[in-house]
Amino acid sequence: MELSAEQQERLREWAAAGTSLSNIQKRLSEEFGISMTYMQVRFLMDDNGIEMPSPKPAPKVVPAPEPTEPQEEGQQEEPEELMPVGVSVAMDRLTRPGSVVSGDVTFSDGMRAKWYLDKMGRLGLDGVDDSYRPSPEDVQDFQVEIQRMLQEKGF
Repeated sequence: MELSAEQQERLREWAAAGTSLSNIQKRLSEEFGISMTYMQVRFLMDDNGIEMPSPKPAPKVVPAPEPTEPQEEGQQEEPEELMPVGVSVAMDRLTRPGSVVSGDVTFSDGMRAKWYLDKMGRLGLDGVDDSYRPSPEDVQDFQVEIQRMLQEKGF
C-alpha cells in the first residue's frame, strides 16, 4: 500500500512514541480511514523502513560490598552507586526479516549490537565491526540470556 508523505510521517511519529502495532492499526483506521489487519500493519511498517523501538531491559545490578573495616564512631560511609554489570539483552517485538527472533545486546564493555537467530539456528550480530570479539564471559552470558528468553516465549 502506498502512503502519502504525511501518513508516513505520522507512522514514524507513532512508532517513535512507542505506540503498539495494534494501536497504530486503530489510528490508521480512525485518522486515515485505512482498514488493515495486524499483519498488514506489520508489513507496512517494514516496507516503509519504520522500526518499532524495543523495550530497554533493566540492567543487572550488583550491590556495593559490605565494608570490611569497622567504622569509627561518628564516621559514616557514603553508599556507593549500583553499577550495571554483565550483558543486557532485549528481544524485538517485531522480528527482523529473515530471522526467527532478533533483538539488541549491550556487552559489559559497553559495545551495543543487534542480534538475530536465523532459520538455520545460527546466531549473528549486526552493527559492530567485524573485528569486535566480546569476552568469553560475555558470550556465555549472552547465550544463556537468549536461551532463557526463548524458553519463556515457548521456542
